[in-house]
Amino acid sequence: MKNKSKNILILGGSGRIGSEIAKNLLLQGHQIYVIDKIKNKYLSNDRSILCNISNMNNFDRKFNLLLKKIKFVDVIINLSYLKNKSWGTNFLKLKSKDLKENLFLQLGTNIMISQKSINHFIKQGHGNLILFSSIQGVSAPKFSHYSNTNMSSPIEYSAAKAGIINMTKYLAKFCKEKKIRVNCISPGGILDSQPLSFVRKYRDSCMSKGLLSSDDLNGVVEFLVSDKSKFMNGQNLIIDDGWTL
Repeated sequence: MKNKSKNILILGGSGRIGSEIAKNLLLQGHQIYVIDKIKNKYLSNDRSILCNISNMNNFDRKFNLLLKKIKFVDVIINLSYLKNKSWGTNFLKLKSKDLKENLFLQLGTNIMISQKSINHFIKQGHGNLILFSSIQGVSAPKFSHYSNTNMSSPIEYSAAKAGIINMTKYLAKFCKEKKIRVNCISPGGILDSQPLSFVRKYRDSCMSKGLLSSDDLNGVVEFLVSDKSKFMNGQNLIIDDGWTL
């Protein structure tokens, strides 16, 4: 039986993961809209809305304009990933100003976007909010994987992603009896030109594949979007090929 077509808004839906999710949900027959700072290559201009989500006033304006046009949104998927120029600074050299800014960009904006989303869902009488965290919000980094590379896993990233997982539980309970679901996906690393030494070490910590492809998340997103997951609420789904075991 084919899933009912839904209006789905993907925030940060023009990046590596978001584009794949948008494409797959389009193929499933859903109506897809994206808000991001770059255009989504699979959507027409009127469905791919340009906006720097870190500017909350600008985001509010674009969000409200979209709602005037389409009236309701069944599902909001927040894939936005915001950071400042200091992102990646070594823990021992981290400055409080940059820490504060990155924590707001990565966690604070998630909270404010969730507030905006849930206010809309309450008005329309139903809704489905899907947040994105990371395996780094579940488990500490495997620092040995980063040896002899220019890669890092900043402490504010782990803190923000752990916060999103607990925020998911908070919001699910906050929305009790409001016909609103809130769930979270924590992906493993996505293959993206990482150094071979990192790829090999990462693979050794997994069960089969290692670093994921962008489309490896399509199945879990499809499930959370669908009514098959209608009694799933406040959960964090880890898709990591066993990295966190």
